Amino acid sequence: MSCARRNKFFYLPLDSADIRRELYVTGWGCAIYAPGESYPHAGHPADYDFRWERGRKLGDFAIVLISTGAGEYEDRHLGRVEWIAGEVLLLPPGHWHRYRPARDSGWTEEWCTLNGEYLHRLRAKGIFPRAAQLRRLSNPSQCRRALAQLRASASKNSLLVESRVFEVLAHALEDRASEVGHVGPQVTGEPVVDRALEFIWLNSHRPLTAASVARETGTTLRTLERHFETSHERSPGQELRWCRAQRAIVMLRENQMSVKEIGYACGFGGAKGLARALRALYARTAASYRAQRP
Repeated sequence: MSCARRNKFFYLPLDSADIRRELYVTGWGCAIYAPGESYPHAGHPADYDFRWERGRKLGDFAIVLISTGAGEYEDRHLGRVEWIAGEVLLLPPGHWHRYRPARDSGWTEEWCTLNGEYLHRLRAKGIFPRAAQLRRLSNPSQCRRALAQLRASASKNSLLVESRVFEVLAHALEDRASEVGHVGPQVTGEPVVDRALEFIWLNSHRPLTAASVARETGTTLRTLERHFETSHERSPGQELRWCRAQRAIVMLRENQMSVKEIGYACGFGGAKGLARALRALYARTAASYRAQRP
């Protein structure tokens, strides 16, 4: 899961259809900096390039993981702080900042830049931080894997790329949710199942049923259920409920929305539907998760 090359980055071409997406990728990269090496590498577009002396403001959201080494980060909110391996930077747009590796250690940075209405809603609700935040991950290898999968698939925006972005967001934003584990659509290698999983994870907030998922994947419910039986641990209906529950758990722990609002936002139709799901899946209440909010 390490960078295969010392400096690899790509900025996706965008068209009007991409901009209309709820969530889209604008760029990704991975770079290894040896101790004392000049920072940053050349070749980035002007909107993304920067020098320590002047810093920069991005028009996009950014997720930047330091996977080896250490350095420093500075902005007007946090001041100048140490940035070490295993910490991820969650950066909203329009936020002046600068960072660089330490001269005696260098570092490996892995990152993606994102945009879309979905991220602005996450920021408005406090799920994506309103100001830059450095977060220590308990399992940074999961975030590294998700970023590597995004780099492998993101040459243009698509539903597959969106699913990869959800995986990155899950590990960067939702790392505290102990029950969540693998949050995002699992890749099974079975095309029908993978299409269904992607659709569920992109649309679980909508009034879906297992039958409507089957229609979207071009098959019957019974055929879809047979595919799930041989290649996935849950049925289509169970996956839909599980997906909604994982997102609700994170929202209960991470923001100030009411339980009723979270129930609607996650597709449960309100507080009662959310309460039934949490009780059935984990024998817990929404209040018990809310009490774990930092």
